[in-house]
Amino acid sequence: MPRPSMESSLATDRSATQVPLHGAQRSVVQASVHDESAKSSAASSQVSLSLREAASDHAQPTKFVVVHSGARDGYQLARALSEAGMLEALITDLFWPADLKWTRAIETILPKRLRSLILQRSDASLPSAEVRLCALAGSLTLLMDKLPGIPLSVRRRATRYADATLGRTAGRYATQRAAGLLSYSYYGYDAFTHYSRPAILFQMHPHPVSMRRILTEELKANPDCAQSLQQEWELSLPEEDFLHLVRETTMASHYLVASSFTRETLAENGAARSSISVIPYGVDTNRFMPDARRRSPLGSKLRLLFVGRINQRKGIKYLLQALRLLNRNDVHLTVCGRVVDGLELFRSFGDQVDVRPSVSAAELIAAYQSADMFVFPSVAEGFGLVLLEALACGLPILSTTCTAAPDLIENSSEGFVVEPRRPDLIADRIDWALNHRGEVVEMGHRARLCAEKFTWQRFRSGVVQAVKDSMTSNHTDSATKRANV
Repeated sequence: MPRPSMESSLATDRSATQVPLHGAQRSVVQASVHDESAKSSAASSQVSLSLREAASDHAQPTKFVVVHSGARDGYQLARALSEAGMLEALITDLFWPADLKWTRAIETILPKRLRSLILQRSDASLPSAEVRLCALAGSLTLLMDKLPGIPLSVRRRATRYADATLGRTAGRYATQRAAGLLSYSYYGYDAFTHYSRPAILFQMHPHPVSMRRILTEELKANPDCAQSLQQEWELSLPEEDFLHLVRETTMASHYLVASSFTRETLAENGAARSSISVIPYGVDTNRFMPDARRRSPLGSKLRLLFVGRINQRKGIKYLLQALRLLNRNDVHLTVCGRVVDGLELFRSFGDQVDVRPSVSAAELIAAYQSADMFVFPSVAEGFGLVLLEALACGLPILSTTCTAAPDLIENSSEGFVVEPRRPDLIADRIDWALNHRGEVVEMGHRARLCAEKFTWQRFRSGVVQAVKDSMTSNHTDSATKRANV
């Protein structure tokens, strides 16, 4: 059954207290009495208004509205609040209600591929009664998915319109339900504009100003990678939309981020460190696990693996430059991901580099299990979930300080963390691995143990605690403001 539209805003009526005026013939005594009465009435009205505002501030929300499109983070954030009894609703574009009997019956007769696609937009642990769909945003999402040939400019405008629609809907719904509001970035500006209480922002990526600076530097240093860099959101958005992304980071009272690097970019752009909670993501260690049968013998080539969009923000060119610096034929690199900058970057490497633009989920896990080391030299990353997937499969990681790597591993124990844009440092660590194959295997064992600490349950617990802490902080701030009145 279709859900009712939530696009209508909540109307708020305010009554004004009026003081009647007397004629010019009134006596001085009458005028004096009336003036005192008017002052008393006005004072009483002001006190009443202050009490109402104080009561509103004092009443902390116990449930929250969450907003994002797609299956962001596997719905883990909404699920965290739901499990804690703190979810008012998830506002999203598309969601398959897998917890209902009729949908389970339909799933049994669907072709395997279609069933798999549908289940990507569902979570049996998240009650569908707590999910509210925005039909317009969902329709635009389907249209963009079904028409891949749409020009980037059109796709960008449609996506931003859908994001704004979701944000407005969430802000209005949270206001109507007197609930708290937790918005993922990209929806926050419109969500917070339609919401008057302190709100929480989950900043998925580094601050947009920091991202634009980093990407601009990359564009100047690597003009041959302009195709992919100019598609990055922070460079391709019209200025008004970009400023909305910047503005949303100033409208929140508290921030959730998945990495210390993201926290640092928020702080360098004005956010108080005390208002930022770092909560690393989790990984399914039952799905991503080592398989010793796939590992190569110690005397064979060192097998490196890169997973992600094959573009310059992920630092792919720096990895290839590192291979040139090594100039060894006992290293092999497998690259899994969609190619954005074209295959020209790889042609000079021959069969030393294997580019796999399309792999299934099972093939991806097999690639992790077959490699000796995972390399991810990104120059700007909100987290980099592939790092945890690699660790869970028993792979030492080689990544940069601009990812979640410093939050996940101890340098030189479960892998290496280097400065970004340093192919010489990448080459040095790969060279070490070539000369210490036994130690690399031991690193892999520690990598798996490290990944086992980063569960999704840990992430969900961290979210709930951070939200509760933000509520306490907001309550304290409100009490302080009342005491100073």
